[in-house]
Amino acid sequence: MRRIILMAMVLAVTVAGCNRFPDNGLQISANLLPDDSCFVADDQEQRLLGGLWDTSYTAPSGETPDYAIALQLQSYLVTNALEFQGDQSNIQVDNYDITILLVDGSKPDLGDLVNPYRVRTSAVIPAGEAGGEPVAGVGAATGIPGKDYQAALVALGEDEVLLSIRAGGTTFGGFSQRSAPFVWPVSLCEGCLDNCGAEDVNVCLVGQDVWPYCIP
Repeated sequence: MRRIILMAMVLAVTVAGCNRFPDNGLQISANLLPDDSCFVADDQEQRLLGGLWDTSYTAPSGETPDYAIALQLQSYLVTNALEFQGDQSNIQVDNYDITILLVDGSKPDLGDLVNPYRVRTSAVIPAGEAGGEPVAGVGAATGIPGKDYQAALVALGEDEVLLSIRAGGTTFGGFSQRSAPFVWPVSLCEGCLDNCGAEDVNVCLVGQDVWPYCIP
């Protein structure tokens, strides 16, 4: 009887181990740059090396636009599909936890504003093959909410802030994943993207990164 009980315990541990995903099965690898049609592909070569947010720009409606991000995601989870069961290692990434930091790594005083905060995204990444390359996906989201946060950042008097971003999601098998932090620098300026002579004014992500605007 004792031997039977021991075998049952070993079997239980083995099954549980097969269903447990390793840490860091999900990663953020880059912030991607939209093309001239405002399209972002998870396998594109164009990517940003750093962010730029012109805090002088407001939309024609008077609203302060958000600073947007389009992150390249990588899943290291491998397929576990069976003949009688679909793949449980596909993962849906549905949120980013973002912390605004100063360049020295400390958290700034943003008054009553929430920091860190969570934003929504949506990306489904298929499972990869054992021993193969990680599978890429892309999830767009708000990086910095324009309302209130822009004014608070301007009040800091800083030229640059850092976004520490962790992606989160759930596999089709019901297991949660949270990536390691991806640190994204964002330079802050006033009027640096105001360019009425640019051909690509008023397209895509106006007022940030490489997209200028025009105030007549």
